[in-house]
Amino acid sequence: MVSQAEAMESLAIGAYGSLVDEGLSLAGSVRVGMPEGFGTFFLAFHIGNLTKRHPELEIELVANPRGFSLSKREADIAISMSQPEEGRLHSRKLVDYELGLYAAQTYLERSPSIKQISQLHEHPFIGYISDLIWTPELDYLPNVSGELNPRLKISNIITQMTATLGGAGLCILPYFIAAREPSLVRLFEDEIKLVRSYWLIVHSDMRDLARIRMVSAYIADAVHKVGRTFWMSTNK
Repeated sequence: MVSQAEAMESLAIGAYGSLVDEGLSLAGSVRVGMPEGFGTFFLAFHIGNLTKRHPELEIELVANPRGFSLSKREADIAISMSQPEEGRLHSRKLVDYELGLYAAQTYLERSPSIKQISQLHEHPFIGYISDLIWTPELDYLPNVSGELNPRLKISNIITQMTATLGGAGLCILPYFIAAREPSLVRLFEDEIKLVRSYWLIVHSDMRDLARIRMVSAYIADAVHKVGRTFWMSTNK
């Protein structure tokens, strides 16, 4: 039954793509699902150039802290933090990015000094709500210390950063997000340096459609053009 369902799904996706793309190879709708950090602090800033080039191409950006099902048409293209292990999906790594430990300057000024990593458990941490973590790659704190337990738990990275800016405590944040905030101070940069990846994923039956190829290539090119220093610190 699984194989029959997959065959029906393939025919349905192919038929839909043919109807939309017929005579309108760079027209129609492309929905891109992605983590909110990637969408808010990177792709939303760059996507305007693509819509200007192709005014008949409709782009839908869905920036949510969750995974997306390509087979259920939740997205045509998905940006994920992990490579899919099963399914008729085609994936390519976009980029590795770095995360570090940050605190607001105002928090550090009014709190006991932090001279050693062993002192981190004495300070409040901001982290994810455990049962709402949608991918293991977001479970950062065990990579820093097994003794850390967030006092403030927030479901998405943007709100976590806002809480950090407000002085609520220490937080693991992506470098490409935190580096743009001058009031954030990075702690133990050499010792606490996590690396995660972004993957671009499309359904195998959709990857050859002109509009899917165009948007996929544009995203990959935009990631490449900003350069490595956008995603990773230069202190190696």
